[in-house]
Amino acid sequence: MSETHVEIPDDSGPPPESDSPYKNLWVPLVLVPAGIVIAIVLVFVLFGSALGEEATMSQNLQTVVDGGANERDQAAFGLVRQALENQQARAEGVELPWPLEEGFARQVSSAADQLAEDDHILRLALGILLDLLGDDAGVELLIATLALDESQDPGAELRFYAVWNLGLIADARAAPAVLKLLDGSDEGLRNLAAGVLCNLPGEGVREGLVMALGDDSLAVRASAAASLSKLDPPDGSAARLLRDLTETSIYTAENARFPQKYRVAEEVSGHRVVALRALGRLGLAEDRALLEALTKDSDLNVADGALKVLADWDK
Repeated sequence: MSETHVEIPDDSGPPPESDSPYKNLWVPLVLVPAGIVIAIVLVFVLFGSALGEEATMSQNLQTVVDGGANERDQAAFGLVRQALENQQARAEGVELPWPLEEGFARQVSSAADQLAEDDHILRLALGILLDLLGDDAGVELLIATLALDESQDPGAELRFYAVWNLGLIADARAAPAVLKLLDGSDEGLRNLAAGVLCNLPGEGVREGLVMALGDDSLAVRASAAASLSKLDPPDGSAARLLRDLTETSIYTAENARFPQKYRVAEEVSGHRVVALRALGRLGLAEDRALLEALTKDSDLNVADGALKVLADWDK
């Protein structure tokens, strides 16, 4: 798994008319040494703090295939947790707490094939497990999750976690499926897709992100702009919007339209900092005056961010 996680500056919550918990996110990916964060979030959100008798990874996998409903959830929770503990042990150079049988990843793939067609949560969990085991077969399971519809995945929760993990894994095979989400009706999925596509090299990614700059949602436009600044080479199509996003007026206007959005000062501050960092990646000479002005901003986070960008430029 790549050493990446998703930064979510916006904690103001979704509009009340929406059934999805992901409508008001802005999710530019940032490189940090915390790539397993999403897997931890996933197992607790989907399975809760499921407890059961401790078992080996092989025993848990067998339970996922043939156990009762609650037992299977507990076993899936246990499997992902055990894989995370093994990953941590490898990072620390100590003995694995959960030794693996030879060919265990193949057993996980086989178990996924044996699941019922509607076992979407368990398929997603096994996809993440395979990634933790270093087996790229997990990518296909995550991509398959993106094909679910609202009746199979109410509120798009499973698709959200699948996209999030695909962004972490950064496998080009996922690009076409994630690009399709930019044309969907779910704002949260469009937003997350725009945020992770910078990590999914593939044909049409740049063009799709440029198109997303015209999305009805400010959050989607902002995520697309941040992603465009991270492409190689960075895409200047995002510059105008990023300049606007460094100021407060665009958030004030959006809050006037949707009072649930951008109502927290810290949230707006975080967005402005992300935008000015994105401008820094573009490196356009005409933005120096704006960044210099931002060093005197009343928001100390913004002022400090602008100083750091200018310092990087002057190295």
